[in-house]
Amino acid sequence: MGQSIVIPTLPGFAREVLGSTDALIGLAIGARHLGMMGLDVPAGVLASRLGTRKTMILGAALFAISAFAAAASMNFGWLYAARLLTGASFALWSISRHSFIAVTVPPEARGKALSLFGGVSRAAMVLGPLAGGFAAEYVDIRAPFYLQGGIGLATMAFVMFSMRGMPEPTMRQHRNVLASVGSMVATHRKVFMTAGVVAICLQFIRQAREFIIPVWGDNVGLSEAEIGYVVATSSAIDSTLFPLVGYSMDRWGRKSAGLPAFIVLSISMAFLPFADSFGLLMVAGIIAGLGNGLSSGFVLTMGADLSPKDNPSEFIGVWRLISDGGGAAGPNILGPLTGAFSLATAALVTSGVGVFGAVLLLFGVRETFRRRDEPEPRQTTRPG
Repeated sequence: MGQSIVIPTLPGFAREVLGSTDALIGLAIGARHLGMMGLDVPAGVLASRLGTRKTMILGAALFAISAFAAAASMNFGWLYAARLLTGASFALWSISRHSFIAVTVPPEARGKALSLFGGVSRAAMVLGPLAGGFAAEYVDIRAPFYLQGGIGLATMAFVMFSMRGMPEPTMRQHRNVLASVGSMVATHRKVFMTAGVVAICLQFIRQAREFIIPVWGDNVGLSEAEIGYVVATSSAIDSTLFPLVGYSMDRWGRKSAGLPAFIVLSISMAFLPFADSFGLLMVAGIIAGLGNGLSSGFVLTMGADLSPKDNPSEFIGVWRLISDGGGAAGPNILGPLTGAFSLATAALVTSGVGVFGAVLLLFGVRETFRRRDEPEPRQTTRPG
């Protein structure tokens, strides 16, 4: 919920208060993903040494600090730095949880577990845009950031006091961190170059919609509250599909969710240039929510499937670095592209990325789902 509060209001805040252009707004949205990328691998290493619970607490604390810093922004550089810190905090928060699930949940239940994990987050994101939109409209445009910081502090307190007895997965540790991470990357380089690129494409189109839909609404003259309605409705549709997606991934494989997600998200972005009213933008948002809902837990589940059992945190750190690269690339590429051409061009480029991801997933990536009694595929890496 805390993450989604500023989605409908960040473009308006950057434009109205700080005087930012569409290109700078894209950079502000993408800064969170750059911050995540910068700390993904260190977060994986830290979680394997500090423990998942302590890493969660640290992530929630930094999230609150970053929100309060964004609320106090007096210029674009200040806001950009705060958003980078938001991304760094989320790297700590997400990788610690992902590592815990990868170790404790068996493969035959992993799709259901991680789609439920994603579905709960999506359900909370229904409330976030509504709360953020109303707070900006009727209190102050900086109010959503303060609300976000308060939720971060509440989350930190929850983890500190209610999860004191959580079991910590036993992980193999290396004295030489760089050698350990380098060896892991070399061993799994084919996975990162195929499945990792699919994850980049999916994260690109997912995060692009967070930039394109609110900015499109702002450009066609919708209020922050109306944009909040669109984003919240999209999130509501998004949050209803995780039971179906979890069942599908654990019954027919991970691709049974990934391929439809790519196709529907691509359709939503291709439709967006025709959305010149509140009603049509709502239709585009609903289609995008349907596509994103179909991807619930998909990237997380593939990463958990592919991670080594004895040390998942470092693998997941690199996996998240790669997938977050797609999330960072979305707004950071599309913002300048919008400035150079148009927002419609950015939407069509995003749709094309989705089509490419679907083709690569279908023909270039093996199915990662295996039951407990199935042998793992052999690693076929060459020396050097």
